Amino acid sequence: MRLVRRALLILLAALLAAVLGFLYYKTQGVDFARQVRVNEHLRNLKAIDAQWNESILRSRTELLAVDAGGALPRDPVARELSGLAEEARAMNHPVLVAGVASLATLYDRKLDLMTDYWRRATAFRNALRELLAALPPAQLQVREAAAQPGARVPEYLRTDLDQLAALAIEFSSISDDALAEQITAVEARLLAGATWLPPGAREPVMLVSTRLATMRQTKPGRDTLYQQLSFFPTAPRTDTLGASFAQSFQVEVDERELYRVYLIAYSAALLIFLGYVGVQLFRSYRVINDVNAKLKRANETLEHKVSARTRELSDALKHLKESETMLVQSEKMSSLGQMVAGVAHEINTPLAYVKSSLETITTQLPSISSIVHETEVLLAMLQQGQATEAEVTDQFARVAEMAEALREHEAVDTMEKLVKDGLYGIDQIADLVANLKDFSRLDRNKVARFDLREGLESTLQIARNLVKHKDVRKVFGEIPLVSCSPSQINQVFLNLVTNAAQATPENGGIIRITTRHASPAEVTVDVEDNGHGIPPDVVPKIFDPFFTTKDVGKGTGLGLSIAYKIVQQHGGRIDVKSVVGKGTRFTVTLPVEPAAPA
Repeated sequence: MRLVRRALLILLAALLAAVLGFLYYKTQGVDFARQVRVNEHLRNLKAIDAQWNESILRSRTELLAVDAGGALPRDPVARELSGLAEEARAMNHPVLVAGVASLATLYDRKLDLMTDYWRRATAFRNALRELLAALPPAQLQVREAAAQPGARVPEYLRTDLDQLAALAIEFSSISDDALAEQITAVEARLLAGATWLPPGAREPVMLVSTRLATMRQTKPGRDTLYQQLSFFPTAPRTDTLGASFAQSFQVEVDERELYRVYLIAYSAALLIFLGYVGVQLFRSYRVINDVNAKLKRANETLEHKVSARTRELSDALKHLKESETMLVQSEKMSSLGQMVAGVAHEINTPLAYVKSSLETITTQLPSISSIVHETEVLLAMLQQGQATEAEVTDQFARVAEMAEALREHEAVDTMEKLVKDGLYGIDQIADLVANLKDFSRLDRNKVARFDLREGLESTLQIARNLVKHKDVRKVFGEIPLVSCSPSQINQVFLNLVTNAAQATPENGGIIRITTRHASPAEVTVDVEDNGHGIPPDVVPKIFDPFFTTKDVGKGTGLGLSIAYKIVQQHGGRIDVKSVVGKGTRFTVTLPVEPAAPA
């Protein structure tokens, strides 16, 4: 019953809060900035439309001005229409959205008409300019032809040419059928009168007639487009859309005011109800407060005990982690300690012949210094030119004798070979030192993409003194890179290889290391030997801490335990199979990608 009542109270509270939130949402202030932006976009559109109309009107009156038309920019109109469309969508008003789309289509249509108009107007203006430019030469040719003795140039030809400039300008500004017929008649008379002119004077008149025909042909299309553009309804449609925006905005304001009244009334009723509930809760609070005071006094002792116990556990955990780190490093250093003698031997061997090579080179240096000195003396004689021919010949013979001696003893070749041997020995020492560094640091716990085959090669270099008398067989298959801590994984390999070397006989010992891509998500490394094997009753204990079958002082019993923990932390596993008298195989399986932390 109590659960049902509590559920009903929660449902009632959620309902009251939902109603309050709904009323508050509906009374949010109207975005007046949107109205201002809408009006600004509309004003800009009307200004652009007015500029277009003004440019068309000027094109009718400024016939001989520089052409200012041509390709009209669409970006300003597109920017204003895009802003209007965005505001309409923000208001979520389908009618206004459709109105903006219709207005955009209208402006695009007017832009196309204006582009066509400017093309035709430009053609007409060019024809007029070319006509006016061709008139003076034609008039001059006609006058000169008429002045020739016996010429029969028609008088109307000169009269038409004199009146044609004014007639053409009047024709370009006024649309009148009578003017068009007059232009056509003048064109015909010019063609007829040109036949009375000599060939040299006929061409300018024919050019004037051609320009006049071009102007007459381009004018009707221009005038038709001008009439369409003069009465194009972009401005009225813009005003209508502005009125629609204003009306929609006012409706939204009125709706917000109505919901504000509802919110005030609902809030007053809700406050009265909450006041009543508050009084009841205050009474309950006093009772609960008394009970809590008693519980607080009872819990203070318990909290003190829990806090003390928690501190003890935290300190114990901290010491345990420190001990674990020290044990891991101790086992690593123990393993490295077993390798020190072998590594020292491996370093001394190349170091010995590096030293020997350098000593041999030192014995050859005096003879080389002597020949260099004698050669410098010979060069000085030749450069200064003061020595006699006999002295130069003697010095040249001395240098040649010393060089021949060096060639006979092959001193240069021997020194070059000794230097190469020394560098090879130094490279061997550097490889050993680099491999040792990977096994002697505590802070190499960062996860990286690692090729396990490189780790195995490095491990075999470190353990070279242990395995130099063993038959190490590497069967490295193709495997992907593994996300792991390279230093920790190398420690696992070192432990397994060391155990295998110690378990096999001094002569005839075989260690086989195999890498396999066991599955798409896992990589497997097998370390197998032909040693004495592990008894079945011992196998379950080999991964236990401090368990060892070695003599006292030869093992800590932590190597396999630490290796097992490292592989487990990487999300992998170690399996062992052993047959007494035949050998043992340790199988390390690691995931390609890092496992999620436990």
